[in-house]
Amino acid sequence: MKPVILESIRFSSIDVTTRTTWVFAEIFDADGINEVVEITSGNNSNAVAKTIREMVNKIKGLSISGESELQSFLTITTKALETDTVLATAMSALRTSVSCFQARYESISLTEHLGGTVKDKVPLYANINRSLLGDNRSPTHFAKAAEKAVDNGFTTIKCAPFDEVTSDMKLGDIIDASKTGLARVRSIRLSVGNQINILVDCHSRFTLETAPQICAELASLDVKWFEEPVAPETKSLELSKIASVIDLPIAGGESGYGTSFFDNLLDKNSLEIIMPDIKFCGGVSEAIKASLSASQKGKRFSLHNPSGPVSQLLSAHVTAAVSDSMPLEHAVDETDWRADIMSPAEEIRDGFFWIPRGHSIGSVLNQKIIQNKGVQW
Repeated sequence: MKPVILESIRFSSIDVTTRTTWVFAEIFDADGINEVVEITSGNNSNAVAKTIREMVNKIKGLSISGESELQSFLTITTKALETDTVLATAMSALRTSVSCFQARYESISLTEHLGGTVKDKVPLYANINRSLLGDNRSPTHFAKAAEKAVDNGFTTIKCAPFDEVTSDMKLGDIIDASKTGLARVRSIRLSVGNQINILVDCHSRFTLETAPQICAELASLDVKWFEEPVAPETKSLELSKIASVIDLPIAGGESGYGTSFFDNLLDKNSLEIIMPDIKFCGGVSEAIKASLSASQKGKRFSLHNPSGPVSQLLSAHVTAAVSDSMPLEHAVDETDWRADIMSPAEEIRDGFFWIPRGHSIGSVLNQKIIQNKGVQW
């Protein structure tokens, strides 16, 4: 296979809302071909851009036969990647770009390069939380956002309702502060009926003592999964204890790097559903490895992806390549011009992501939109 020889990198960022900025990196090879990846990571995005630029400069001109060589070329330890989020995000982006280049050199889609077969579409679930950031956090707002997603063809809705809770509260205060969050979920259930699935993300706001109580309340509302009641990265044993006494499956792992991270959680029975994020987990090929390992252990796989259209497209290719993947996350209604950032435009219809045909990811950044609405450097 033709080796990948990296040459340069160009960044783009677009302010989507007052709380969201999508950041993309176009990485160029020695022939001037470029592949785009997403490095959106909140307040860390600028640090990630600086780190990946330094990485590209360090390995510029080297012949890379596969993304597994990057770690040794860059003399980065696995421990560093497991403990440094900025470093892990930069490495994940670089590894993904090499996989995309190889798919293009092979004249096949990224799905095929990852071992899957071409699919027209993959199922999505609607994360309504991004569209509700700010002041629109009443139970009524949650219900209306869920209704809109259902009207647009989604049959599964995810929310993160527990704004008022922090894990350092006293036990009784956590339970009291959870009442508003439970009211938000109840409002969704009443508005969309019993045929729609609801998923709840807890953002690690609970404790070993309080998570089972909250889970029981959510189970009474027919919630389908309980996402990260405590942090998997630091409280895996607590998570396994919670899992042993509740009825709902626990999902999580969005911040972890490497298949071993997920294996550790699965082996402790901390998670039933792993949620790698390709921006953080080591990239698209590492997500595939994690999915295969989960399947062998009798567990399930659903990519985490509350991000922009580049991450959505890359994650769709991974989801398509994993035969038993659960639906992919999609952050709905952050902006009405989202689809136009890509060319051809992103197509999300009837609760599905429609994968563009073509080599590699099948789409590129729309430079007119980037120039009109964003910044390049």
